[in-house]
Amino acid sequence: MGKIVINVDYTDNFAATPANEDIACVSTGRTLDELKKNMEEGLRWHIDSMREDGEPVPAEFEGEWELEWNLSVRALLHYTERLVPKAAIAKATGINQQQLTHYASGYRVPRPAMRAKIIDGIHQIANQLAAIS
Repeated sequence: MGKIVINVDYTDNFAATPANEDIACVSTGRTLDELKKNMEEGLRWHIDSMREDGEPVPAEFEGEWELEWNLSVRALLHYTERLVPKAAIAKATGINQQQLTHYASGYRVPRPAMRAKIIDGIHQIANQLAAIS
């Protein structure tokens, strides 16, 4: 089964595009769940239309495929804010809340190591919550 990487960002809504630039499909949603639904439907419709029009379809879309969601830090922070306050992420990561707010607003873009630190911090919080019985 092929994996299709979908890049997700956030401005006023969640927005997504396939990492493969040969597929010109864009989708939006007010929530991440809505975006995922819209993107999957849009991609299937787009690929079917390409086949009907006789256009070449990228190899990863042949047969069965699944979507892998790659959230930008801005999208990740907006998604998690309804579940986890920035104060908790700041405590888990050692990154101050103001810097996290800059990342969430798009005013600043974190380097890959900082992105990994934020993701690790969110995972730590999730593991602590999962350990509660």
